[in-house]
Amino acid sequence: MKSTIAAAVVALAFAGAANAAGAESRVSDSGFLQAARCRGLAASEGLGRLDTAAIDQLLRTEGHSRTLAAKASASKRITAAQAQGDRAQGGKKDRLLAERQSACAVWLKGGR
Repeated sequence: MKSTIAAAVVALAFAGAANAAGAESRVSDSGFLQAARCRGLAASEGLGRLDTAAIDQLLRTEGHSRTLAAKASASKRITAAQAQGDRAQGGKKDRLLAERQSACAVWLKGGR
């Protein structure tokens, strides 16, 4: 009886570990790339730099399970969005600020 209970506990522990490993990457690739764009917009001096600690942590954590191509694409999106924000004026600046306040809000909080 004790060995059956012990075996069940071990099986549950392995199942929990497997679930934790699967949950490690909880953001889709498209979400990861959207978060990367938002990181660039948040870092833009032209739009008014925001605190990026939470989104940086999200990108680091989520980046561990990404392909090299996804990581490279994310890096390019960060750079492009930051440059876009730094150059933006008038209506374009207003649109980027609106994007950062709406679509990026959840990512800037670390995806929560």
